[in-house]
Amino acid sequence: MRHNSAILATVLLLAAFAMPADSFFEKTRVMVQNDLQGGQEMKVHCKSKDDDIGVHFLKQHGSISWKFRPSFWGNTLFFCYFNWGEGFKHIDVYHQYRDEDDFTGCHHFCHWLVRATGPCLIMKNGLNCYNWPENMLPHAFVGERL
Repeated sequence: MRHNSAILATVLLLAAFAMPADSFFEKTRVMVQNDLQGGQEMKVHCKSKDDDIGVHFLKQHGSISWKFRPSFWGNTLFFCYFNWGEGFKHIDVYHQYRDEDDFTGCHHFCHWLVRATGPCLIMKNGLNCYNWPENMLPHAFVGERL
């Protein structure tokens, strides 16, 4: 048993030195903003495996945001479902493996603009816009009144 504890301690210590120092201390912030045209209100429900941010109704240009500490194991994932009258849309608003990347990631502040044409991530060098995945009826909205 003592041998296993020593191996685990060594692995954790090596992993700690391999991670950037700010990953241990700085919280990550995600912001989701309604950027629909024509004053449309949007229903949004964001969650992770462990945390439910709740259901929110955002007026045009309204937003929600939350902070969290990414997992030591590198597997933190937050996703959101959206509805504004054209069915349901969904995206991963934070995926630790993707968003901690030096070139494509948003690191400690991920700001999404939600548009009818697709979501856009605000980056230092401009917007990265994407197409919506196929429509689906997400389990997060089953049984909820719209």
